[in-house]
Amino acid sequence: MKEFMWKTFVKDYENVKDPVVRNNYTKLTGTLGIIVNTTLSIIKIIIGLATHSIAVIADGAHDIADSLAACITLLGARLARKPADKNHPYGHARIEYLCGLVVSVIVVTVGFELMKSSVQKVIEGSDFEFAWSTVIIIVLAIIMKGSSALFTIATGKRINSLPVIAAGTDNRNDVISSIIIVISMLINYFTGLQLDGYMGCVVSLFILYSGYELTKETISPLLGEAPDPEMVSEIAEMVESTPGVLGIHDFIVHNYGPGKVFCSIHVEVDSKGDLMESHDMIDQIEMKVKKAMNIDITCHMDPVEVDNPVRLKAMEVIERVVDPMKEMGVESFHDLRVVPGPTHTNIIFDLVLTPGKKIDQDMVKDQIQAEIRKIDPTYFIVINFEMAYSWA
Repeated sequence: MKEFMWKTFVKDYENVKDPVVRNNYTKLTGTLGIIVNTTLSIIKIIIGLATHSIAVIADGAHDIADSLAACITLLGARLARKPADKNHPYGHARIEYLCGLVVSVIVVTVGFELMKSSVQKVIEGSDFEFAWSTVIIIVLAIIMKGSSALFTIATGKRINSLPVIAAGTDNRNDVISSIIIVISMLINYFTGLQLDGYMGCVVSLFILYSGYELTKETISPLLGEAPDPEMVSEIAEMVESTPGVLGIHDFIVHNYGPGKVFCSIHVEVDSKGDLMESHDMIDQIEMKVKKAMNIDITCHMDPVEVDNPVRLKAMEVIERVVDPMKEMGVESFHDLRVVPGPTHTNIIFDLVLTPGKKIDQDMVKDQIQAEIRKIDPTYFIVINFEMAYSWA
């Protein structure tokens, strides 16, 4: 069914990396969300008022919030397509995250208000009136919204969109809430227990939780979260598989919103190779990544003395010392170069550390220095400690 929907309503639906196609997917889920949630909210609120059920009214109010969220998502997708300008040279795609944050605030506010009403219902008592027609309608609503939730989540995963996945997950939570309400109605019918106020509290908790999760998912990319490991691996494999590339390091990914990703990477090449050929290879890598993944990447060319005996021996020693330190947070080393002098030789390299790990840098340096001195007492190490920004 989802394939039929994508094929029918999204032109060139298989090209999910194209920003235009991706935006059409977002419009499809947003439009579907508005239609489904608006319809269900009207039905549930009418039923809730007719049966004096705060739980059903709460569920309908959540549907209104979801419908509003879908409207804001569509607006965000439209604003995010604004072209780059002088003040925003990387575009406006992060507006999509800001819209998600606005939606999360609305959801949390609705949750708090409904919790207050539900607690009041528990204290004052409930005059809920059972009707089989109400149960049937809500069950049909569960099927309708459940299908919408599954479709939205699948679409979000297809285009790798956190806001769309969050919207689908929120719809899925609504389905769980509705199931709880139906169960409470049946308990009331068969036992006489009035659980409406309590179920309203449960539904409110679901609303608050979904708002909390949505807030986390929208704030994280705004703060600057780690890039998707699969994307990093795909780029790394594309670069490293290019003939003439000896290795890569200093891989940094900047996310300016969905479809607006910029990368920089250092590419190691043989220092004795032809400079113009190496430069052409770098240009080819940048064009290949742009065409395949719609990612702007800047490659820095690092020459490497592949046959320098001092460098090769130093690499062997450093690898042996650093390998046991990986659990402590020492990721790797790179840019190893040898600078000889009249009285001593400097062995210079960068050491990559895991963010968040506390590492005694002096201890690391002393251990490596001690082993390097065993090669030659006139060898001195110069280490530049840096953080890892991506993991393949």
